[in-house]
Amino acid sequence: MSGDKVPGPAQSDQRKPDTLAPSTPTEPVPESTPAGVPTGTDRTELLTRARAFLTSPQIRLQDSDAKRAFLAEKGLSVVEIDQLIRELPPSVPPRTYPTPPPSNLPNLLIGVARIFTWLAGTSAVVLFIYYWYLLPRLTQSYQARLALSKHHSGLIARLIESASALKAVQAESFKDLPRPVPVYEDSRYVIFHTIDDVLSCTRSSTEESGQDTPDITILRCALEELSRAKEDSSGVSTEELFQYLESKLPWLGAEDGAARQSELWNQLNTCPLFTSSMPKSGASPLPPDHRSRLLWQYTPPPPPSTPTMLTSLANLQAALPRNSKVPVTDSKSSAPAAPTLSAAQRTLQVLSDFTGYITTQTYSLGISSTRGVTSRGNPVEDELRREIRALKGLVLNRRSFLPPSTGVARPMSEPPRVSDA
Repeated sequence: MSGDKVPGPAQSDQRKPDTLAPSTPTEPVPESTPAGVPTGTDRTELLTRARAFLTSPQIRLQDSDAKRAFLAEKGLSVVEIDQLIRELPPSVPPRTYPTPPPSNLPNLLIGVARIFTWLAGTSAVVLFIYYWYLLPRLTQSYQARLALSKHHSGLIARLIESASALKAVQAESFKDLPRPVPVYEDSRYVIFHTIDDVLSCTRSSTEESGQDTPDITILRCALEELSRAKEDSSGVSTEELFQYLESKLPWLGAEDGAARQSELWNQLNTCPLFTSSMPKSGASPLPPDHRSRLLWQYTPPPPPSTPTMLTSLANLQAALPRNSKVPVTDSKSSAPAAPTLSAAQRTLQVLSDFTGYITTQTYSLGISSTRGVTSRGNPVEDELRREIRALKGLVLNRRSFLPPSTGVARPMSEPPRVSDA
């Protein structure tokens, strides 16, 4: 049965598999017995092949009429064909699956590409605006601020350098500047505090009206008297001061007193003991800085410092022996009395201090003269220097004042002391 075809209406040109079982090797079937009918063994084998042929997956879906015609051609009877077809299991229709929906990946990729395109375009526009419009203006502003900062730094450096140079020049030339001379009033007029006291104590044939009284005394007494009369301590105005002086000194209002008023005004402005201040705003039409509205106050000068030489001389005078009894210590007091020095010891100690002071002053004068500091000749100062040198020569020989001592000699660096008598 190999090489035979199964006719079918649906597939007329489709090749049919080999007879009954394509995978089973076919054996040659005897064409016919002498009587023209197959034997029983061959018949059974033919049915087995026909059954396998019908159960093959490729034949099960074929048309029933085509299968009947094919089996009939192979020598099977109609009864056998019907029996074989009934033995076949019911055919299961092929499973159908729903068609999958179309993929959204292209649309997603297109959307992502559009987003990146919009982002790239927007970024390009922003960068173009920034680099074309904003960056030049920002750079120009930064350069201007940087140049201004450098200019300020240069000015500050120049100011510091100028201030340092000025300070150095001032420190160098300060020693050559004249020292302000302290203004002190005549000791004869210091005790007066009113104009009446000055006039009563200085009235004489030549000072009948107080014209020879110093200007500083007149101004001081007038300011003190007017300040005591006022309730507040803001000061005395110029107008009040000169009106009071004209009332106390009538000669100031005369023709000859105009020059003295100018001298009083100059003394009031130049003397550091008189300080002025501007008054508070009031009903006066004059400006506050007008000289007639200035408020004046008197500041007493500091007491003059005692010269070092006078202090040393006073200590020397206090240390000199006097006819005084030695103080007796109280035996009941528990605290031990401080050791008292003898007259010779006190004299020796004061002389040593005085010698050191004279030596210091002498060397300071020599150093100042070698540095080129010149001073105008003053006979009083020259006489004082000569006396200091003479006194120094006497004091340096202080051993002549000492009595002969029997103790052990002390080193030269330590002055010898006289034992208590």
